[in-house]
Amino acid sequence: MTRSSEERPPEQRTPAPDESQPSTDQHEAPSASTLRSWPASQLREAGPSQARNLQRQLILLREENKRLRNELAEQQAELERLVAAYNAQQASFDEELAALKEGHQRQIEQYQAHLRDMLAENRQLQAEKQRIQEQYNELQKNYQQAVEEEAHKMIAEAANTIIMRPEHVPSLLQDVKKTIELQIRQEEDEQAAATLYLIRDAQRRARQLEEELARERQQIASERQQLVQMQQSIREQAELRYKTLASHLGGRWSLAVTLAVLLLLVPLPVLQSLFYFVLHLSLAFSLYVPILICLGLVGLFARVRVAMATYYSSAPHKSPRPKT
Repeated sequence: MTRSSEERPPEQRTPAPDESQPSTDQHEAPSASTLRSWPASQLREAGPSQARNLQRQLILLREENKRLRNELAEQQAELERLVAAYNAQQASFDEELAALKEGHQRQIEQYQAHLRDMLAENRQLQAEKQRIQEQYNELQKNYQQAVEEEAHKMIAEAANTIIMRPEHVPSLLQDVKKTIELQIRQEEDEQAAATLYLIRDAQRRARQLEEELARERQQIASERQQLVQMQQSIREQAELRYKTLASHLGGRWSLAVTLAVLLLLVPLPVLQSLFYFVLHLSLAFSLYVPILICLGLVGLFARVRVAMATYYSSAPHKSPRPKT
């Protein structure tokens, strides 16, 4: 009973494809190292059932390892196949791109050659057009000259006919005569209108000149009135200033005369008394010498006063500051 149970192999489970790689990665190395690390004496002591289990596990691990190696080889082959296909597609793509570039370059060259041909043809057409235009202008000029010459001849002949026979006007020149008469009337009307316009313009300008002259006269009259008023005010100011200066100078002259008289009369008796009573000089000397001395003092005072007035008038005066 026990032997049959020991000899019966344990149930083994087939690993799933998703679990095969991690199981081998997790158990292959430890089980192999465990089997190698066990000595033969321990394997003998372990028992036959455990040894069989270990052998089965080793066999399973080896099979799993082979299967994984086969799958790895298949994946490597698939990867090499994909790389080869990619390289082939890349080469075909490069060839197609080169072919497209070459085709585009050829189309561009064809377009450029066609464009050059078109430009050359356009230049030829322009030159031909210019030549035809010149010929047309020359023909038109010749035609106009011929028409003008013929018209001049006809007009000269008609004029001669009219001069020779003014009462007989050719039927061909009736319209010309009417046209000329109408044109003459139009020119006369235009000249009359221009003359009338010039007359009206001259009248208008004359009125404007008269108005400007009247304004200028009025302005001159107002300016003259202002000038007269200004002159009158200046004359009044000058008279007022003259009167002020005269009164001022009169006052100054009166003051100067008064001071001179005082300088002449006040020290005179003092000097005469001094010379006669104190110094006991003669009567004539005591009378006339003080008079000369007083006259000299008056002259000296006058000169000093004149010098001070001149200095004061020549000195710069401060202008009064305007009130803010």
